[in-house]
Amino acid sequence: MYTLIAGCGKVGHQLTRVLLAMGNEVLVIDKDRRICDTVNEELGRVALLGDATRIEVLRDAGASRANLLIAVTARDEDNLAICQAAKQAFNTPRTISVIKDPQNEALFKILGVDKVVNGTHLVVANIEDELPGQSLVHLMSLTSQQEMITVTIPEDAAAMGKSLGDIPLPPGSFISLVIKPDGPHLPTDDVVLMADDRVVAVTSHGDEHVLFETFTGVE
Repeated sequence: MYTLIAGCGKVGHQLTRVLLAMGNEVLVIDKDRRICDTVNEELGRVALLGDATRIEVLRDAGASRANLLIAVTARDEDNLAICQAAKQAFNTPRTISVIKDPQNEALFKILGVDKVVNGTHLVVANIEDELPGQSLVHLMSLTSQQEMITVTIPEDAAAMGKSLGDIPLPPGSFISLVIKPDGPHLPTDDVVLMADDRVVAVTSHGDEHVLFETFTGVE
């Protein structure tokens, strides 16, 4: 799956990291050279310098073959223009846009944006709907600060073969259940994680990607 992300602020950066960790092809577009250089140094050549509201920039980014475009710039009007350009000029199948002003939601939907959301958590949740075989699933929000997720352990994860007691978790996070082929197991320290095990965890909003990398990252 090829995903274009327009805007590499806090939201765009986190989305890029999460999607790459899930094994997707990703390109993020930003007008700030310093930001693009930082992302390319950290994640590889996945950032393109340019203004995503311009047709030629979207063309250079390969919008014609993108499965999904996510607009997360700081300006609602730019996000709308980017989504419309992707749809009309390149027939991008799916577009998602973040908005700052909730009053703009109806306008975005009328003008053809497929999903309109607000904030990192909601954007991530909507992206997961578009991904086949996703490893990170949001189950529910427990409070305004916490949510429950599941993470599936891949075969090449560094966490595979380790006991829960040996795996450091982000602050405020804990495991509530481990689901193995023979059924659910309580999360005692001696439970050993294997490929395709599903870990049900509670974590703070914004730490989902940290927990995801803890259980799926490779050494």
